[in-house]
Amino acid sequence: MLVKGLCSSAAVWAVLVGSAFAMQPSEQWLQRLQTAQATQSYQGAFIYERKGAFTSHQISRQISPEGQVIERFVQLSGPEHEVLRIDGQVACLSSSATDPLAAEAAWPIVNLEAQQLQEQYAIMELGETRVAGRMTSVLLFSPLDQYRYPVEIYVDQATDVPLKTLLLNEQGQLLERLQFVQFQEGSDLLPVDAELEQIVPSAKCATATQPAATAKLDVDVDWAVAWLPAGFTLVKSQYRQSPDSGNFVLSRMYSDGLASFSVFFESIDNLDIDGSRRQLGPTAVVSRKVEQGAEVLMVTVVGEIPIATAERIALSAEVEQEYSDD
Repeated sequence: MLVKGLCSSAAVWAVLVGSAFAMQPSEQWLQRLQTAQATQSYQGAFIYERKGAFTSHQISRQISPEGQVIERFVQLSGPEHEVLRIDGQVACLSSSATDPLAAEAAWPIVNLEAQQLQEQYAIMELGETRVAGRMTSVLLFSPLDQYRYPVEIYVDQATDVPLKTLLLNEQGQLLERLQFVQFQEGSDLLPVDAELEQIVPSAKCATATQPAATAKLDVDVDWAVAWLPAGFTLVKSQYRQSPDSGNFVLSRMYSDGLASFSVFFESIDNLDIDGSRRQLGPTAVVSRKVEQGAEVLMVTVVGEIPIATAERIALSAEVEQEYSDD
C-alpha cells in the first residue's frame, strides 16, 4: 500500500487541522507494529474494497515457537481463491488462483519496515475508534514527497495488529479499503501445536512450483530501473517463463516498508505492440517498449502509486549489466 505528500493535499490537511490528534513518537508506533508482525498469531474475516467493488476474505496467521509464519488466505465471495504462505513464500494456491499476486493485493498489511517508514513518512495519531468490536488507534502515514499516497491505519490497541487500512489520493479521497469485520487474536485460540494443525490447505490448493533458477541463463542482459523514489529498495527478483509466449519474464518488486510496486521486463516478438498508460482504481499500470540491440522488451510498472511516479520509473529502464553464464 502507498502514500502521497500531505503537504500537497489540502483535504488531508483539513483532517489534521480539524482533529484533536496527539503526537506519539513514530519510533514507538513503528516498534509496536513491527513487534506485532513478528509475534502475533490471529484469525479473522475482512472486506476489501476498490473502485466501489467489495470482496470478502478469511485469513489465519500462526507463528510457531521457532518463528515460522504460516498464513492461509481464502476468498469467500466471487471466484474461489485460496493461498497458503510459509514465511512469505507461496506454498500452494487453488487452481482458480493462477496468479498469487491477486491475493497479495488484498492481504492485510504486514512486513512494515520501521527505519524505512520513519525516513519517508510523518506518522501521526488522529484518535481512536472501534473496528471489528475492538478499540483501535488511528494513525496517518503522511508521505514526505509526491511519489506515494497517504494511508490511514487503524491499529488494534490490544495486539497492535492493523485492523483497517485506507489508501487515499492527493485530495484525501478513498482509493482502497481493507477492514476486518471479525478478529480473534492468538491468545484466544487453541494451543500453538493444535492451532498449527488447523492452518492447512484444502484439497483444491495445489502445491506451488518455484521458477527454475536456470531460466536466467537464456537471457543475454540483465535489466533494472535507473530511478526509484527515495526509500524504495529491491525486495524480490526472479525470472520465469511466460506460459503464453515461452519468452522470459523478469519481475522485480520494490518496497519502502509500506508502499510497493513491481516492474516486469518481458521479451516480445511483435514489434507493433506499443506501450500504454492506465489507472485501474488505486493501481497505476504503465508500460513502454524498450530496445537494446537485438533485444526488444516490454517494461511494465504496476503498483498503488501515483501514475506519474510509475511513468518516471518505466522511463528509467535500462540494461544493468551484461550477463554471462561463464
